[in-house]
Amino acid sequence: MSKEIGPQLDRLAELRRTFDLTFQQPYLLKTNDVEPMIAFRTAGLALAVKVQHITGVIKREIILPVPSIVPELLGIAVVRGALVPVFNLAALLDLPQSGEPQWFLLVNRETPIALAIDELEGRVEVERAHCYVDETSSHRKHVHQLAKVGPMVRAVIDVSGLMEAIRQSAGLIAPAKE
Repeated sequence: MSKEIGPQLDRLAELRRTFDLTFQQPYLLKTNDVEPMIAFRTAGLALAVKVQHITGVIKREIILPVPSIVPELLGIAVVRGALVPVFNLAALLDLPQSGEPQWFLLVNRETPIALAIDELEGRVEVERAHCYVDETSSHRKHVHQLAKVGPMVRAVIDVSGLMEAIRQSAGLIAPAKE
């Protein structure tokens, strides 16, 4: 009988050691506990966009101005071999102009557009616990969430709301009735 209990006691001791080790090691975030974002600045404001909502980030290309009823449209650019409309993100967010944008955030895989931004700060991983609803969102156009990135809080751009606003201003869909 003692031959049968020996392996069970060894297994029990191993389980106990493993359990105790979990409290001695630092907590590691699981990949589903973080939200990957692109951090950038436009009009001097620290902003972010969720990586899942964009298709890429590229250095600014030449923008060919075109006549438009949409004042936020800067023109068109050749991006990855296709003509893409380029919108000034600062203007879409009702922020003051702060010079020539240097980067494009590419959005909408089906009909791509480029959002021109001033300064790219890089990719960041934000703990989901540090993402929260913006209580002042009524004052900020196309921002419904804030994210704490290090010591700084960034407004997170609502890409779907932004796309809808672009379609509305271009007359592609009727404005929502209140």
